[in-house]
Amino acid sequence: MRRPKLFTLVAVTLFTAVSVMAQRGTVDCSQVIRSEILKKDMPYSVFLPEGYNTSSRSYPVLYLLHGMMGNYTSWVNLGEVNRIVSEAIACGKAPEMIVVMPDGLIDAFYINNYDKTVRWEDFFYNEFIPQIEKKYRIEANRNARAIAGLSMGGYGSLYHAIKHKDMFKACYAMSAAVLEVEPLKEGEKQSDFSKNFNLKTWGPNNAEGLPENYKAHSVHEIIKAMDEYKEPAGSMFGAPPGWPKIMIDCGDDDFLLKQNTNLVHMMKEKKIPFEFRVRDGGHTWEYWRTALDLAMEFIGNAFRN
Repeated sequence: MRRPKLFTLVAVTLFTAVSVMAQRGTVDCSQVIRSEILKKDMPYSVFLPEGYNTSSRSYPVLYLLHGMMGNYTSWVNLGEVNRIVSEAIACGKAPEMIVVMPDGLIDAFYINNYDKTVRWEDFFYNEFIPQIEKKYRIEANRNARAIAGLSMGGYGSLYHAIKHKDMFKACYAMSAAVLEVEPLKEGEKQSDFSKNFNLKTWGPNNAEGLPENYKAHSVHEIIKAMDEYKEPAGSMFGAPPGWPKIMIDCGDDDFLLKQNTNLVHMMKEKKIPFEFRVRDGGHTWEYWRTALDLAMEFIGNAFRN
C-alpha cells in the first residue's frame, strides 16, 4: 500500500528535526596543549554547547575520561558525546556545559606512575586544567567543575574526585577499574599482565608483596586509610560541603562489578556520601553511552544545586 505523501513528508520532517536537535553542539578534536611536565604535545577533544560562539557567558565544565587503550577521541567516535550531551541539554536534563576530553596516554591511569616518568596527575592540575579554563569561558571554581569516565577513566574520575575533592562538585564513575591488588603469597607468581602493569604503573613489589605506588593511588586503599566521615555541622541534605556528589555505575554483567561492590561496602562503612547504580549490561560502549546520558542528568543536578 502506498503511503500518503503527507505522512511521508511529516515523517521526514520529524526525523530531520530530531537529527538537528541531537547535534546542537560542536566538537573539536584538533586542540593540543604543550606539556613541559610530560615533555610532549597533549591532544584533547572539546564539546562546546550550541550558544557558545554567540554568547559572552561562562559555562560549567565536565572533564570526561576515556578507558584503557582508548584516546581523546574515543568519547567522540564511539561514545557519541555530541548527540548525547546535546540531547540532554536540549531536553533540560542538564544545563549548558563544556565537555573536555583529555588524552590518558592509552594506559596511564590518570596518575603519576611509580618512578615519575609519566606524571599525568601533575600535568592535569598544573598545566591542563589551568590552560583549559583560561582558553574557554569556563566558570573556574569547584561548584562548576565535574569529572566522569569509563573503566580506566572511571577509576580516574573516582580517584581525582576523592583525592582532590576540593576541585570537583560531582563525579560519575562508569564501570570503574578500581583494581584490587592482593599481596603475593610465598612462591606465588604474578600473571604477565599484572607484572607488566605493576612495573609500568605501580612499581615493583615491596616486602609486603604489594606494589610500591599502589597504596597512594588505589581508591580502596585511600578509603581504608580514611577516618569515618562526619557530616559538617549545619550542612543541608545531600552531599555536604567539601565532598563531591558521587555516582558509581556498573553493569550487572561487568567483570569489574565485584571490585565496584567491594568499594561500595567500604565507603558505606566509612559513612561516605555516594550513590550506587547497577544496571543491565556489561563492559561495552552500548552501556557507557546510556551511562553518559544518566551522567549528564546527575552532573547537571549537581551544577544546579
